[in-house]
Amino acid sequence: MINVDKRIFILLLLLMGVTLTAACAAARQPGRIELGETEFDLGEISSTGPVSQTFQMRNAGQGTLEITGVSTSCGCTTAEVDRSRLGPGETATLTVTYDPQAHGGQMGRFTRVVYVRSDDPETPEANLTIRVTVTGP
Repeated sequence: MINVDKRIFILLLLLMGVTLTAACAAARQPGRIELGETEFDLGEISSTGPVSQTFQMRNAGQGTLEITGVSTSCGCTTAEVDRSRLGPGETATLTVTYDPQAHGGQMGRFTRVVYVRSDDPETPEANLTIRVTVTGP
């Protein structure tokens, strides 16, 4: 027959196991990237200088979201994110700059893409499409 001390010890071990299992499951929850916008038109801009726009992105998941990289489809466009690690519900600012001078004075309508890579298992790369019309000076 098991005495009371052993039963309490076994019960405590079981409770600790359940608690640790729940904590590990919560820690394994992924972050989920959510862009405030996936398309944006900068409108008409002069060919004389760059223009910037900020966008919000949010971690809509239950775990931490790691932004692992940001790149663009063309050298005329740059993008920077102000934070690379977001807790659940936290936001970051993505600043996108388009420089018409990079095309040597070309005018017309351009479409560029910003690629935001993260550890989101459902969306490892989120895309933001930027459109702009470059006019004369």
